Amino acid sequence: MQLQEYQRMYQREGNYWWFVARRRLARELLSAYAPTLTGAILDAGCGTGALLAELNALGFAVGVDFEREALRLTRQRGAFPVVQARLEALPFASESFQVAFALDVLEHLPDDAPALRELYRVLQPGGYLILTVPAYRWLWSKHDVALAHYRRYTARALQARLCEAGFQVRKLSYSLCLLMPLIAPARWLDRLRPGAPAATVVPVPAWFNRVLIRLQDWETRMVMRYNLPFGVSLAAVGQKA
Repeated sequence: MQLQEYQRMYQREGNYWWFVARRRLARELLSAYAPTLTGAILDAGCGTGALLAELNALGFAVGVDFEREALRLTRQRGAFPVVQARLEALPFASESFQVAFALDVLEHLPDDAPALRELYRVLQPGGYLILTVPAYRWLWSKHDVALAHYRRYTARALQARLCEAGFQVRKLSYSLCLLMPLIAPARWLDRLRPGAPAATVVPVPAWFNRVLIRLQDWETRMVMRYNLPFGVSLAAVGQKA
């Protein structure tokens, strides 16, 4: 990911609706599938640390990211344990974590299979991987280029990747379904936008930001009950046998 994008993420991650909605969905999945936390939590690809800060309030959580800038910004949020490492070679003993998060991480890797195998290795038997990825190759735009994505996923492809790594898929749903009619045209227009690639984090008024958060809270409740048939993102829960 371009280094300037980490600074933008750090500035917006706390309250911008997209980041807030993604964390709330991840937390709801955690509550549903691992309501009792007795072991450590891994935030794989912790970025600038907003999720890691919330996870540390729940128990012992460790953040991992390969980019020094991401870890520098994470440390500005608090004295959280963070490690610089690649997901393809995690510096932890096998069966070290009860839960691992990988929110919008796999798409940044040239090959996601080694990372999924490593996440499987460091989870305890019965442990859970909670992850999100961007959906649909036809939504590819300069946004993906700026964030150094290698791919976008379909539900079928993500399920296949998880199963190949050994996970039992407990949940697999599209998300950002309700806003897809607005986001999809914006991504198509982004392909035509002149200038260098940049992440399309569109500024919105504070009141509208609150409305979008509430809308996504409602959609999260739907995701917890059903598997939505389409959306801009995918959310999944895999369990280690």
